[in-house]
Amino acid sequence: MKTQEYHNHEEQIIDMLTPKVEVKPSADLRERILNAAAQQATTKSRKSRLTYWIGAATSMAAVVAIAITFMLNTPAYAARKYFSTAIIAAQEAKTLIMKLSVRTAPDEPIDYISPSLDFILATVKVIYGEPMLWSIEKKDGRKILYKGADAAGDYIYQWIGGKDGRTGWRFNLNGYSTDELEAILDPRILLEAERRTATRNKGTDYEVLDLGELVIIRVSTTAQGDYSKSDYMLNTSLAEANTIREYSFSKQTGLLWKMRIIIPNDKQPITIVESESIEYNQPLSVDDLYDKEQFSNITFNNVYFEQGQSSPLTGITAEEAAKIILEAMGSWDNEILDTAMYYYKGDLMTQIESKYKGLQVQSIGKSFKSGLYAGRFVKCKVVLADGTKENLTLALRNDNKHKVWLLDGGI
Repeated sequence: MKTQEYHNHEEQIIDMLTPKVEVKPSADLRERILNAAAQQATTKSRKSRLTYWIGAATSMAAVVAIAITFMLNTPAYAARKYFSTAIIAAQEAKTLIMKLSVRTAPDEPIDYISPSLDFILATVKVIYGEPMLWSIEKKDGRKILYKGADAAGDYIYQWIGGKDGRTGWRFNLNGYSTDELEAILDPRILLEAERRTATRNKGTDYEVLDLGELVIIRVSTTAQGDYSKSDYMLNTSLAEANTIREYSFSKQTGLLWKMRIIIPNDKQPITIVESESIEYNQPLSVDDLYDKEQFSNITFNNVYFEQGQSSPLTGITAEEAAKIILEAMGSWDNEILDTAMYYYKGDLMTQIESKYKGLQVQSIGKSFKSGLYAGRFVKCKVVLADGTKENLTLALRNDNKHKVWLLDGGI
């Protein structure tokens, strides 16, 4: 297991988890440096020109040394040191089994969180090697798996578990932009993101606690993404949340021993992710990563939209696309829905049809962006066939090759 070398999709995760605000010196640090420089500038000297320049160079070096000393004597520097040590220690790990309590919904994407939900168990299993094999499983819910290349290709698989689950998605490993919770399956990735943040960014506060056998680092970060128009996506993923991330490291081994992620709150901080156990180097084979019988019953579709550009869902606004899609659901127009609901196949489409077929559109709101989502959100009001009124916030995206609007969530 190598350190400091990351594949493309790993770099994408690290980049996503690393805030993009450049560091600036604190006002106190800047004032001290300027005061030191001013004192040197006002010193009178009648030495020779050569002696003067040697002295000036020495004085400047002293100012730099003062600045470096101030910067090293910070919690951020201490945190960076411990993160670096943990990354190096992780290279010796052969396997990882981590059990997490996560406030999430079983069927939602792997990285989805919500402070209002109860905890459910998520299990991470990793076999470190070339390639790294792994799985993440929410109890009775969504699963994601990479078991290595085979005759079908080199894919990452994702599906919703349970006896009714029959449809899933597969992603080409090369260039795969993953759910951010995958960062946890290789501690190097999460710790590398934290190390880089501690090295060059601001907007992050650090606290380092020495408890004898353990060192605890608390990292306070602000949510990433654009919330100028709406806070709709705030606190729905690790990157899109104001968090306190707490890492406990073993002094003896340098390894991550426990992890906890908290969303601060005016009333009471809310823990959203907490490790129940982290085990390294336990016997683990690829057969232990997933249920083969369940996997064999899943029909996997390619996640990448590759259909032709001839569609009424191109060259229009998100609001217009929402109206077309909802009206197509009302009459259940398969020609439109087969494209618009590309991400919903098989048993999922059957469930949606049973609920939404026959709906009537009452209103379509103005689209807006929120958080890190690549598409747009549209709030809509509909009346279902049984007379039930429902408010929907549709997630629509057209970041595919042909700029076709696709329904990505909200139903």
